[in-house]
Amino acid sequence: MRMVNEGGDRVTDFLKTIPVKHWSTVHFPGCRYGEMFSNVAESFNSWIKDERYLPVKNLVDAIRAKIMSMIVERREKASKWVRNICPKMDQKLFDAYQESRTWVVMHSGDDVYEVHSEPTVTVDIARRSCSCQKWQQNGFPCCHAVGAITNSGKELSLYVDPYYHAETYRASYSYSIYPIPTLWMPQHVSGEDVILPPLSKKPPGRPKTRRIPSRGEKVSQIKCGRCGKFGNHNRATCKEAT
Repeated sequence: MRMVNEGGDRVTDFLKTIPVKHWSTVHFPGCRYGEMFSNVAESFNSWIKDERYLPVKNLVDAIRAKIMSMIVERREKASKWVRNICPKMDQKLFDAYQESRTWVVMHSGDDVYEVHSEPTVTVDIARRSCSCQKWQQNGFPCCHAVGAITNSGKELSLYVDPYYHAETYRASYSYSIYPIPTLWMPQHVSGEDVILPPLSKKPPGRPKTRRIPSRGEKVSQIKCGRCGKFGNHNRATCKEAT
């Protein structure tokens, strides 16, 4: 809405040309699995913040080495998991169970349940849906669904989308990136024409190295030693009036 207020008809006309499914969650045809951000490029830049200043050839080789090491580390980590669900999501499932323990769950018939939480919701286990909409959006049982499934006596892990399964995680890192010895790399010939990078003017100020958080993203906050408030600043960067 703020964009429309600032841009007026230009923004309105621009949004009309973009399919609604590309920018509206409710019209998205697939499942986003709880990922509501589009900051992949910023996260990647943060991951290679030390390597991105290298020349192109060295940059590509450094990225290859980082990905090769990451795949091995995550494959070894996943090989030690003993449960069906990834540890982080398994803990989330346990937290949801703890939250739902005090709620009253009433069986309506078939696989439909009424969960007396705040507010009261309806859960359909067979359709994997909850009136709070979180189960449908994330593919992961919400706390209301966990309460209903527990009341039914069925296994919780059976209602978790395979996207969160440990086996899916292992399959994602089952491949390998093989080393490339420098012996196989082409040698640079000094007599060849060298294409230099385009000329650019360095903007004023110190360049930013930290990515910009997306709207709605949870950012860890620290307590400022000067003003005593929680936020993203410290004593050195505090701008509060003394």
